[in-house]
Amino acid sequence: MWDRFSQPPGPATPEPPLAMPDLRAHRTGNTGVPYVWRFEAKGEGPHVAVVALMHGNEPCGAVALDRLLRRGLRPARGTWTLAFANTDAAAGGRLFGPAGTPARYLDRDMNRLWAGVRAEVPARGPPPVYPQGREQARVAAIAPWILTADLLLDLHSMQVPSPALTLCGRSPRARALAVALADPGWVVADDGHADGMRLIDHPRFSAPGSAAAAILMECGQHSAPAAGVQAWRGLIRFLAQSETLDAATARTLLAEANAPATPAKPTVVDVTHVIQAETDEFAFVKQFQGLERIAVGGTLLALDGKRALHTPYDDCVLVMPTRTPRRGQTTVRLGRIV
Repeated sequence: MWDRFSQPPGPATPEPPLAMPDLRAHRTGNTGVPYVWRFEAKGEGPHVAVVALMHGNEPCGAVALDRLLRRGLRPARGTWTLAFANTDAAAGGRLFGPAGTPARYLDRDMNRLWAGVRAEVPARGPPPVYPQGREQARVAAIAPWILTADLLLDLHSMQVPSPALTLCGRSPRARALAVALADPGWVVADDGHADGMRLIDHPRFSAPGSAAAAILMECGQHSAPAAGVQAWRGLIRFLAQSETLDAATARTLLAEANAPATPAKPTVVDVTHVIQAETDEFAFVKQFQGLERIAVGGTLLALDGKRALHTPYDDCVLVMPTRTPRRGQTTVRLGRIV
């Protein structure tokens, strides 16, 4: 019999889900654009930009930037631009009073709207009209501050509880940066989305003649506490890699987060196929989490109406499967380890 001094072990208390921080303290910024901050050190160095909340229902990046700002961290050299992107969607469209339920976006996916955007300050006069909606207006507002960066980190999270990964597009510079960070331990080279250009694929960062580089870090599942931890670790490593954050400070912060000083060499996946749903009846044959390695080519993955989808080769890696895909959406990427 168990007495009051020796109770049987009960189930572990689950961690509370990752919550959106209170962003009101950051609204004014210091650039004239709400929620955009810039800090310049006396010493010369690169311009580094960090973007959070490209999607309003992905709190991990906001948690990391909120922590950076509240701790009063500043660059030892160079310049930091810190932008909370889609704050309207994060507030569920509620601009006044209590925030509503965070939404991915309000009018259009902000991370499909970067084609043709330039780092230009709008001319004085009546505010321009953006037929594509609120996200396009916000992209135009923050573009002058982030499209001049030499290095850029875009912090995201995922719908399913997949291991964290870094997307580097097809830029060799971005791949080298992601591999050098090595945290998270998966690096994925892909071609983006057919329905619009991501920020990391903007010519500023992807054109052959540019020296700039941008990466997108998927830190884990939206509400998972581990996603907040990964975003913070990834942010600190990124700032340290750029040599804009004092090295001793970076070591202290990583030790506080129980992160190894030198992470293991990451696994690099080259995406070969992007699968889009042709019907609203797309369904995987089982619940995939992401980064599964399917040993045998020809293995059935999903049914899309009457279309059967199989792995195209042996040792195929599944990247970021979508839990509830709709017609025209990317459902999964398929790749090889290189």
